[in-house]
Amino acid sequence: MKTKVWQRSIGAWLFFPILLAAATLGADSIWWFTSFILYLTIALTVSVGYHRLFCHNAFECSEFWHWFFGIVGCISLNTSPLQWSAVHIQHHKLSDTDADPYDSNFNHYLRFKERTDIPPTKNEVRLLRKPMHKLFLEHSLSICLIYATLTLLFGVKAFIFLWALPTSTYLVTAGLQTIFAHAGKLKPNDTRRSTARNLWILEFVIPMGGEWLHKEHHEKPKLMDWGTRFYYYDMGAQLIRLIGKNAKQST
Repeated sequence: MKTKVWQRSIGAWLFFPILLAAATLGADSIWWFTSFILYLTIALTVSVGYHRLFCHNAFECSEFWHWFFGIVGCISLNTSPLQWSAVHIQHHKLSDTDADPYDSNFNHYLRFKERTDIPPTKNEVRLLRKPMHKLFLEHSLSICLIYATLTLLFGVKAFIFLWALPTSTYLVTAGLQTIFAHAGKLKPNDTRRSTARNLWILEFVIPMGGEWLHKEHHEKPKLMDWGTRFYYYDMGAQLIRLIGKNAKQST
């Protein structure tokens, strides 16, 4: 299966020029606040929609949320849910080895070649039973460009604060989470599944919808709520409890 990553790298690279442009526009605080809310929406879309719903099938919800997460994920350059899922499942199988498709170093921001060695899994077959996922697979970048163009029709501020800034910010923070949520490569004879760790304090500094609680997820991939300790804050789990159908903790 081919998976595209170049647009994510370019989007992350553009963070500082976009931030500079935003700072020079003289925008009111409402623009910055709205952009932050959109950033949180993207973070929750990936953590709750792409990660826990589409990839690990950790809970059930209405079709509205399937469409919502799919569209927001495409708009924010996260590729299609199907491609994201295929790569992530390989990450679980090959975590912190030389074959891991995730780069737990700053090479994460230097990926431009399409991946062609990601095998599809039963999960991708499950997703393709719904026509929406074929649509997202074939047109994820087009969906993004349509939304970006629509915001530009309302002016440069709308383009920057309603798409470019929240999208680029998320691509940077998601990269940081990928890099620092693992402690490095597994050593020979290491009995652990991965070097994933819980950098729980960072959820209060760089909110990622619960993704900083990474060890919890790697130990129990189908866990719906990663807030297994009183000081672990999982915003994604709070959303699942609001939108999920009989959302229960699973192991």
